[in-house]
Amino acid sequence: MRYLQKCLRIYLWNILQWVNRHVLKTYPLNEECTRCEDCGRNVHDYHVPDELWMKIIGDSCKVFCFDCFVNRAREKGEFGITANVHLEAEAYP
Repeated sequence: MRYLQKCLRIYLWNILQWVNRHVLKTYPLNEECTRCEDCGRNVHDYHVPDELWMKIIGDSCKVFCFDCFVNRAREKGEFGITANVHLEAEAYP
């Protein structure tokens, strides 16, 4: 049931992005970016130490946006992790 909810949320997000991109033309997605496995958004550059990533996610092959990563960290009781996460300043002009 939880997996179905996650899939529906990603599907809805993709529909909203399509409407946004083709109808409203307000937020173009960068098609070259990888998509988050939880929410479907573009994943921008941020760096997390390997030890912290494995502690929170547990798999080095998964891709999550910054917000979903922080949410998973909070679920695991890790607060204040943003001090160990470095956003790439060049990615946000």
